[in-house]
Amino acid sequence: MRITPMDIRQQQFTVKMFRGFDTQEVDTFLEDLASDYEALLKENSLLKEQLQALEERTRGLEEREKVLQETLMTTQRLVEEMKENARREAGVIIREAESQADRIIDASRKAEGDLHSEIQALRRMRRELAESLRATVEMYQRLLEQDLKTNAEDAEPPNA
Repeated sequence: MRITPMDIRQQQFTVKMFRGFDTQEVDTFLEDLASDYEALLKENSLLKEQLQALEERTRGLEEREKVLQETLMTTQRLVEEMKENARREAGVIIREAESQADRIIDASRKAEGDLHSEIQALRRMRRELAESLRATVEMYQRLLEQDLKTNAEDAEPPNA
């Protein structure tokens, strides 16, 4: 069962006649605790939304990579078809067909190189996004641990 900020705010303690805690102090502490807890819940929700957005972006990049690979395969298939057509016509216009095929192959190789470079850039970007997200999560974890440590130190009574 998760404790909500409202549960903390509504928590009641029995008050003993002669010994017990100052109710005002307990209520103030519970209100502070509820506020901090509520802020952490909101921050957690925000981080989850950011993670979801980054995951969606990563999926989009993966889809682009797939489309680029399919385009590369289509380009390679088209080049092969064009070579075959050039061979059939080679008897009539062999020199023109060879020149045209060479230009098409060069353009396809350039396009292939460009596509490979873009795929590598997308992979690098995906890695960088994952590293950035990991660093952000680690930073918030350190901040949370620091805050918990500070709260624990503040809660300890001073040594007399």
